[in-house]
Amino acid sequence: MKNLFLVFAALTFVLNAEAQISAKLMRFMDVSENQITFVYGGDIWLVDKNGGTAISVTNSPGEESWPRFSPDGKHLAYTASYNGNSDVFVMPVIGGVPTRVTYNAFPDRMVDWHPDGKRLLFASARENGVGRLSQFYLVDKNGGFPEKLQVPYGELASFSPDGNHLAYITKITENYPFKRYFGGLASDVILFDLIKNAAEKITDHPGNDGQPSWTGDKVYFLSDRDENIRLNIWEYDTKTKETRQITRYKDFDISFMNAGPKDLVYEMGGDLYLMDLATLTPKKVEIKVISDLSVEMPQSKDVSSRISNMTASPGGKRVIFEARGELFNVPVKEGFTLNMTQSSGAFDQNPAWSPDGKTIAYWSDKSGEYEIYLQDSEGKEPAKQLTKRGKGFGYKLFWSPNSKMLAFINETNAIQIIDVESGNITDAGNYRWNIGHGSRFGFPISWSPDSRWLAFTQGLDNSNTAVFIFHTEDKKLQQVTSGFYDDNFPTFSADGKYLFYLTNRNMDAAYSSLGDGTWIYPNSTQIAAIALKTDTPSLLEPKNDEVEIKNEEKSGAEEKKDAKAKDKNDKEKEGKDEAKEDKKEDEVKVEIDFENLEARLTILPPKAGNISALIPFEGKLVYLRRPNTGSGERSSSLHFFDLKEREEKEIMGDVSRVTATADGKSLLVSSQNKYGIIQPAAGQKIEKPIPTDGLVMDLIPKEEWKQIFTDTWRRHRDFFYDPNMHGLDWEEIRDRYGKLLDDVRTRWDVTNLQLNLVAELSAGHTYAGGGDAESAPSRSNGFLGIDWQKDGKQYRIKRIVKPAEWDTEVRSPFDKPGVDVKEGDYILSVNGVSLDPEKDPYAAFEGLSGKTVKLEISRTGKKEDAKDVIVECLSPGQENNLRYLEWIENNRKMVDELSDGQLGYIYMSNTAARGQLELVRMFYGQLDKKGFILDERFNGGGQLADRFLELLQRPVTYNLHWRHGKDHTNPIKTNTGPVGMLINGWAGSGGDGLPWGI
Repeated sequence: MKNLFLVFAALTFVLNAEAQISAKLMRFMDVSENQITFVYGGDIWLVDKNGGTAISVTNSPGEESWPRFSPDGKHLAYTASYNGNSDVFVMPVIGGVPTRVTYNAFPDRMVDWHPDGKRLLFASARENGVGRLSQFYLVDKNGGFPEKLQVPYGELASFSPDGNHLAYITKITENYPFKRYFGGLASDVILFDLIKNAAEKITDHPGNDGQPSWTGDKVYFLSDRDENIRLNIWEYDTKTKETRQITRYKDFDISFMNAGPKDLVYEMGGDLYLMDLATLTPKKVEIKVISDLSVEMPQSKDVSSRISNMTASPGGKRVIFEARGELFNVPVKEGFTLNMTQSSGAFDQNPAWSPDGKTIAYWSDKSGEYEIYLQDSEGKEPAKQLTKRGKGFGYKLFWSPNSKMLAFINETNAIQIIDVESGNITDAGNYRWNIGHGSRFGFPISWSPDSRWLAFTQGLDNSNTAVFIFHTEDKKLQQVTSGFYDDNFPTFSADGKYLFYLTNRNMDAAYSSLGDGTWIYPNSTQIAAIALKTDTPSLLEPKNDEVEIKNEEKSGAEEKKDAKAKDKNDKEKEGKDEAKEDKKEDEVKVEIDFENLEARLTILPPKAGNISALIPFEGKLVYLRRPNTGSGERSSSLHFFDLKEREEKEIMGDVSRVTATADGKSLLVSSQNKYGIIQPAAGQKIEKPIPTDGLVMDLIPKEEWKQIFTDTWRRHRDFFYDPNMHGLDWEEIRDRYGKLLDDVRTRWDVTNLQLNLVAELSAGHTYAGGGDAESAPSRSNGFLGIDWQKDGKQYRIKRIVKPAEWDTEVRSPFDKPGVDVKEGDYILSVNGVSLDPEKDPYAAFEGLSGKTVKLEISRTGKKEDAKDVIVECLSPGQENNLRYLEWIENNRKMVDELSDGQLGYIYMSNTAARGQLELVRMFYGQLDKKGFILDERFNGGGQLADRFLELLQRPVTYNLHWRHGKDHTNPIKTNTGPVGMLINGWAGSGGDGLPWGI
């Protein structure tokens, strides 16, 4: 029996050892006297300080982050999204039900325990109203009302042993996707005296200094100030004020680091390290975890909501949908759905069904690079690789009508033609100007009915686009339109006699109603038609009624004889006509007289507007009308112009996408997430949507993750502005980070690898994100537009947040006519639920965003004199906007006071739509000032700011005098006084471009 037990125990040990996984890519680590905590796979784990098998202490939707040991090592405080919002929780290290500490709908980041072990420091943007920064709060570890510290703003921090000082940073850039960054967003380490409310900056490096950790009289932090410009650990001595380097890693940055009582713990290159503070000697900590790796398990995934491209067969009986990198062959009415590609590890995209119905062409990176593949439509043979391009990216494929050639635009903006039989590629032209990656998917190319001509556009030096036509036989490219107007979307007519295209020439000025004399030219697109031959009549040639001359009357016998002959002839021709119809396209031979070609253009009658997607049919031209600027419309509608009747008719409303079937006889449309085949006729609708419930893929996450990583590397290789990749060995960097792919366990890990990969380029706007990350349902708080104050065991209104008096965007429910609620009043309950003094007051408002509530309010705090007040709670967005507007108004008042009323104040939050609103509103509202302070701190960017500068620098051209009335300049809406600008490191993108322009 004893021997049997020993055998069983040994077998169990072997099985457990085999089931254990070597953990890598840990994040957010901390160390206590004898344990290490870290986040792995989105959950928090604990392990002995010397390594071994880790234990998972959380297992919930969403990613936990920033776990921190209490000073005695018995509790963990961390950030989690159990309720769909990032809040702070506390739990014993031995496990148990987490205690929720914070309840505000704005994200709360756990930062540090106070040395007294009773309070927690967290960072939140809950009250500042300005995005992109946080402030520090202290709160009891069991919850309650948070106390905001006097530190202006901060993100990460560490207490001194006595709790009287903080080492903190104001920006988190050590994990920003921009390695070797030396811009304004780089952070320094600052010491803050919590007794004197005084700050001292202890680093002055132009690069990144971050993640300070205070232990004893030393502050440890990450910095990239050494010769390798890698984030390593540095030490600052608070007594001697000297700084020295501790680690010297060259290949990878240290991503996360924290200090415990006796050790530093950090991650580098996917591994976890522990450093004894006495010797400053690091050692790798080997950690195993036991996990079912359920996230990596193959799974059936419904991808019907991820349809991104579509193509329909001739006759419109079947459709190919592209969804999440898979191609599905779907019946329009009845039948089976077939996943054609079945490859999680490849991105199969942009399918195109050939006009003869035999072949489906598509792009795939299954070879390691994007190539064109040909799949027989019946699926009897494996797909054949057509191209061997070796690199690059391909976009929409356009079959020639004879199904012998494919045309497309590539990543270099070259328009190319490939012979399907030989695989030979011909360059037809090049757009010349850059086209954004997303716009290339919609770049229009049109074949003539006889497959001999290819029409597309190219950009000209005057920045307009012109129509060009390429002859596939003599390889000659000819310009069709002069480019005097912006012309695009060329399309051959079904009979090959005309070329349709869109031209932006209806310059009907729309004037501003602000009295500034400015104007724009919206909705300018018209449809043009060019007769390709000089003897082809205009589509709008004059009509003329003609008199029909009747033959002399025939006898009855003669009429019967003629009728019999006609009937016989009709029957003989019936079969011939059907054959002729099939050969009609082959019989069409398109001829083009290029001399004075543009002079033969005609503007068709459809009203100018936002028109796109020209599709030719016999006797008709189909197109989409997008919502006109200023119309208030929200959806597009599909129309056709009847070339014979010269009338525009609506085919169907609310159409988001449209394409012709491969034979050009019907239309495949998308409307309200439904798909259907319709005819180019008036009054169409999707009677029975194409079934998409069969769009289910067999997802193998690890294969998809490898494709995503490789695609990220390829995209930057092929699209990054500098082909020399800033001097980096881009293949070596792929291999360096690619080795960590086997250790990836979640989509968060994939994103982290992507970010670190592209950050090596040291360039802005290199982001990564998205994917199947877990999340919990959100229950947002309702807000009241107030600052709270705790008075004993009750909560009262400390302050009502108020914007400018004239501002109507949003106001506190208590700042409205007829509401008798004042600052100092007590709020006793909401919807009958008393506010718990042991919790954050927002705990009672969870799930009440935008809801109407009943508040019990008292002037004295006594229940007997309370009254019910009915208000509608603000949403988190409204609350944030209200505080933002108040912040702006307070700044305006400050500038007005300090300048004795001589200067105006303008704040611009970005260089996009919001910034446009703010600039015009605040500039025009203060034109009587002698100058302006233009504040663009925390500017989130958007566009390059040339239009903003035009407004600010608009010169005075005339001075006008009136007998009756005030003399004034022209233009009136201008101010030529001085402009001073406020900037800071939080501004980015267009927010960097604006001060550069100033």
